[in-house]
Amino acid sequence: MPLTDAEIVALKEPYGRNQFKVSDGGGLYLLVKSSGRYWKLAYRFDGKQKSLAFGVYPAVTLEDAREKREAAKALLAQNIDPGELKKQQRIEQKSKTADEDKSLANEIRESKTARAAALDPAEQAMIEERRLNILQLLAGSNGYSTNEAVLHAALNAQNYNVSSDRLRTDLAWLYEQHVLDLKIGALWGAHLTQSGLDAVHGRTWIPGIKRPPVKESC
Repeated sequence: MPLTDAEIVALKEPYGRNQFKVSDGGGLYLLVKSSGRYWKLAYRFDGKQKSLAFGVYPAVTLEDAREKREAAKALLAQNIDPGELKKQQRIEQKSKTADEDKSLANEIRESKTARAAALDPAEQAMIEERRLNILQLLAGSNGYSTNEAVLHAALNAQNYNVSSDRLRTDLAWLYEQHVLDLKIGALWGAHLTQSGLDAVHGRTWIPGIKRPPVKESC
């Protein structure tokens, strides 16, 4: 017989059993488990027994589940497997989400590029000098490592007067260039990489970081 909401609410998992099914008719049933009540549809397609999940009660109501059952039956009448259709829709949605994430990443990258291009040459030079200074501070630190608080104090002592957000932006940019590693937490930690050390000593040049002065040999 068809289920009622009162019957569903009254259902309890029998002692000694992990789960059991309660039919609503037409292949629709409620799988009762200790973790919840799950709507399922049992159906046959191409000679194979299959099942289709409709969601969890009461988020998916009795009426919702019946509507989903009728929709699935309509697909079966057209020789369409509702389970395979749902799987394909899920794959397409994941692909769409991945494309949207990629598009957003491209927009952010283009925005950063545009902002960099719009900077005044003097401002850009100051940023590049500050980035080199951060690397130099790390190079002079014990174990080539320190934290943002130490860097912030050192930079401001040299009259850079940067905000914490500005410093974190610099650190994130330097991390993207692989010249330092970051340990993200309440207080960011930074560690100079070999590429960063090479940049400090002028053995390599990375656009966006000021070239250090060339030391004249005696």
